[in-house]
This record gives sequence, structure tokens and C-alpha cells, in this order.
Amino acid sequence: MTDVEIRALRVDEPGDDISAVAALARAEEWPTFADPAMLRRLGSAPGTLTLVAVTATPHTRVVGFAHVLSNGHHAYLSVMTVDRAMRGYGVGRQLVEAIFERTGVQRLDLLSVPESEGFYDRLPNRRLSGYRLFP
Repeated sequence: MTDVEIRALRVDEPGDDISAVAALARAEEWPTFADPAMLRRLGSAPGTLTLVAVTATPHTRVVGFAHVLSNGHHAYLSVMTVDRAMRGYGVGRQLVEAIFERTGVQRLDLLSVPESEGFYDRLPNRRLSGYRLFP
């Protein structure tokens, strides 16, 4: 397991995380989180938590992020990704653990693409069916 620092997304300050998170989102082809203005808005919205995973060596860099909607009892994992080069080193697991620790929620719901199911299957879970609705 690679040791990373998990911290809240820094917005609107020198050295903020916006460009690094936007780059990770672009790599996943997620236009909403790739837009810096939208990311700043989502990252500071009420009832949300956006965490970043940051490596300390060989140099400091954001290698993953997760965005969660929470009411304090349960939460919805809106998006989470880890830099492709860092997958399989425990970064995603550390992000999930930090979500539970920082929100105090009892459960975390999410939708997943088939390529990510192996990761979520390795965590304590109960598989449910879900839908994504559009206007």
C-alpha cells in the first residue's frame, strides 16, 4: 500500500488542487469535473466533501480524488478516480476509508462502471441494482 495524505480539496488559494483534479477528470473523460469553474463550485457546495489523495515522494502531487454527497447518516459517492499509474496501490481504499472517517456515515452508495467493480468487490459491500436518470 502506498502511503498518501488524504485531505480536503483546496480551492481558491495559492497552490490549490483544482488543476490537478481537473487533469485526472479529463483523463477519465468526465467533463463536469474537468471544468475548473464547475469543480470549484462543486468542491465547496453545502453537503458535499471532496477529498484528494496526495503523494509526498518523490514530489508532492495529487494522485486521486473522491466527491461525496452526504446528509451525515449515509452518503453517495458521486465520483472517485485514481491516477492510472497509481491504481492497485491502495489509494482508492484510503480515499474510501477517509470518507467514512470524515463523514461518520454508516453506508456509502455508488454506481460503478464494470471496469471498477473488482475494486468495490474487495471492500465490505452489498451489491444493489441502480439507475442513472436524465431529464
